[in-house]
Amino acid sequence: MKDIETLLTEAETGKVNRIEERITEEAMPFWKGCCERVIAGRPIKPYVVHRLLREEYGIKISESAVRNHFTNIAENNGE
Repeated sequence: MKDIETLLTEAETGKVNRIEERITEEAMPFWKGCCERVIAGRPIKPYVVHRLLREEYGIKISESAVRNHFTNIAENNGE
């Protein structure tokens, strides 16, 4: 059974973003920079972000997860 406090927190804030949980402290500046560019309307190639996260930081996140995350950010920010 899930922790009640976790469920209440999710009910308040929405679904927990699993991608951001996997980004390491070292990779966070790169990740935040990518997200800021998406919000600004600048094109980011998810397959390149996926490759760079894997090669440079050892983080395994699927290309489709990166693409979906960027799409959600753009939609939530009026793109």
